[in-house]
Amino acid sequence: MVPPADGEFRDRLREVLRRSGLSMRALSAAMGRDPGYVAALLDPTRPSRARPTPADLLAASDATGIPFVELLETLWGIERARLVDELRSLGVGLSGEGRLDRLSEAERREVGDFANFLASRGRHRGRRPGHSG
Repeated sequence: MVPPADGEFRDRLREVLRRSGLSMRALSAAMGRDPGYVAALLDPTRPSRARPTPADLLAASDATGIPFVELLETLWGIERARLVDELRSLGVGLSGEGRLDRLSEAERREVGDFANFLASRGRHRGRRPGHSG
């Protein structure tokens, strides 16, 4: 595992920002950081700032719908396969394990997107006015 170099990190963060549809300030706020945090990370002329922590990425995942594991992989260089292997070693079963192997990469992404959609509906249930979840 090698975290991306500064330039690559900025490119990856720009892509996360684009996918999220949030402004730099909104993404900073979603992570619980000061309003200029993301802008400072993206500006190569400014002094280096601490990269987002896993807690920051978890909050960003909740705000953007981008899976936490994907943010870890994109911004920290932690491969999801390693996370899966470690979860298995802890005895955490993965539902559907083996059945998705027969799908193409595009089909697996589509299944993942749908699962994320369903999970986000569950996360936000009860937060909508007049909705008892």
